[in-house]
Formats: sequence, C-alpha cells, structure tokens
Amino acid sequence: MCGRARCALDRDQVLAVAGVPADRWRDYEFFLPKHNLGPGSRTPIVRRDEEVDSWLQGGAELQTMTWGLVPSWTKKEEKLDFFRMFNARSETVPEKTVFSRLLGSKRCVVLLNGFYEWAQEHKTKQPYYIYLDGDRVMRMAGLYDSWQDAEGNWLTTYTILTTDSSKRLQWIHDRMPVILPDAQAEEAWLQNGVLDSKQYTALCSPYNGDDLQWFPVTTAMSKPDFQGPECCKPLKRQSIATFFKPKNTALAPEPEAEKLQTSEASTPLKNEEGADAAKAACSVKAEAPPYHADTKDTQEAIPGPAASQQGTVSASKRQRQEEKPDKDRYYVQ
Repeated sequence: MCGRARCALDRDQVLAVAGVPADRWRDYEFFLPKHNLGPGSRTPIVRRDEEVDSWLQGGAELQTMTWGLVPSWTKKEEKLDFFRMFNARSETVPEKTVFSRLLGSKRCVVLLNGFYEWAQEHKTKQPYYIYLDGDRVMRMAGLYDSWQDAEGNWLTTYTILTTDSSKRLQWIHDRMPVILPDAQAEEAWLQNGVLDSKQYTALCSPYNGDDLQWFPVTTAMSKPDFQGPECCKPLKRQSIATFFKPKNTALAPEPEAEKLQTSEASTPLKNEEGADAAKAACSVKAEAPPYHADTKDTQEAIPGPAASQQGTVSASKRQRQEEKPDKDRYYVQ
C-alpha cells in the first residue's frame, strides 16, 4: 500500500460510523478532513484499551491520531519520521518487537474513505483511487503507540497493517491494507487480549469483495499539496473505439422531420460522477495515426501539348491509387 489515502468525512459521519457520542472523541480539534493525505496527517481512529474500558465500561472511543508510527522509546530530541513505519506487514508483525508489543492492547481501527495506488502503465505511473461501492467508510486494521517529547507533550501515532493483494487488485499492486469487512471483524480486532494465530491470520486475510471499486484519477494528486475533490474525480479517457472512426465523413442531408425526431435521442447523456468508473479504468487513450502525404501527386502539369499528356498520365495514376489505397499510408503504432 502506498502512503496516500482519503479521509473527507465530517464530524457527524465519523461519530455515526464509530458508534460513539461526541464526548468520546479525544483531540477532535486536530482533525482536518483531506482528499489527499499522507504520513504525518491526522485522522480519526477507533480504539479500546484497558484504560478506556475502565472509564467507559467496555465501550470504544475515538481519538485523532497521526499516521506514521513513532515508538514510545524514540528519543525525545530525535527528529520524527512518519514515513518510516506508516505500514506494517501483517505477516511479520508478530515477529518484530516494535509491533508485537502492541498486539495485546493497542490495536485500533483506521477510518478512511479509500486509498490511492499507482499502477505502472507503459513508461508512466497512473494513480488509482480505490474505495468501497457507495463510498462507504473503509475500516482498516491498525496499531498505535504514544510518545512524549522533551516538553512533556504526548503524541499518539498509528500504522496500518498490510497483506497480500486480493485477486481483484493484484493487477495494480502486490500489497493492500488489511480491510475489516464487517462489524464482527471490527469487534474481534478491537477486543483486548492477544489474538491466537488462527484468528489473527483470518482477520488479516486479503479483502476480495465485489464492492471493492477503483478508477483512474489525475496525476496531479501525486503531489501531497494537491487537495480538493479533484483528487478523487474519475479521469476521463478517450475510448479506443474512437480511434477507428473515419474523419471528415460526408453525411447525407436529413429530412427536417427526421432531424426533429432524432435530435433529442442523439444528445449524449451526462453521466453522474463515478458512474463509468470501470469503463474509464479499462479504456486506453489513443492518438490519431499519422498521415503520410504522397508528394508525387502534388506536381502541377506544365502548360503545352506535352504537359497536357503528362497531366493525363498523372491523373490516371492518381485514379489507380485511389482505387487501390496504399496500405502504408495509415498504420497503428
């Protein structure tokens, strides 16, 4: 999973998805909705640990955390690097102390609209926005930790667990975030205590639901400072079918009555935003094939008897070429 995601949820949406009242959202004032966020950004996280369970008697709470895990043992004067551990491979998490020590009581659920991934297409990389059908909130498995700076300020950070890509996403990348498919999986991930290996493996399996959707977006969003709804707007591409349409084709005039009957039907319908996402993702942008002009046919006849005969021969030659078009004039790259 690349380090770019989208969390454009408003306060009420976050509270509704998390199922908690407004007074159970810690550090709410630090949350800023973004269409294009990366490590170092702050997002709403659902968590539940021993301290919270004692206070809420078993309930969950929200907390705004910073994406990019900073271990609690990090030196107070050390410069923070949120890109170092913004992801954690679920297969090796139980083996690495920096992550395994958090599995028992510091599991969390990351709430996002979706995430971005880049696919190699020819000589360029094309970004895609990946989301759940209906723009439902994605719930991803995460781990969090708290760190205190030299001034005594606390910072809570998190990492997103990843797994092998599902069959639906293997064409774009070999890794994907661990997506918790339903409320039961979310509850199992948030419960206190160490998960047994079988349960942990099941929760971290690749999500392959049919509701997992994607479409290409503008390459401008590759820059972190590019924000706004344009980041996740479907990119319109020219269909390959238009490549074969004849150019400057003369059309027979239509009777006025037929024009009136067909004018409304021939008007293209405006698609809703994102409705043709699958078509846009599978379409290919094509350039018009180059046309090679035959310079031999552009010579003008010289006045006089000889020129008249030459012009006749040239005209006859052009007629034969029109009847048998040169196959090298039009080609597809």
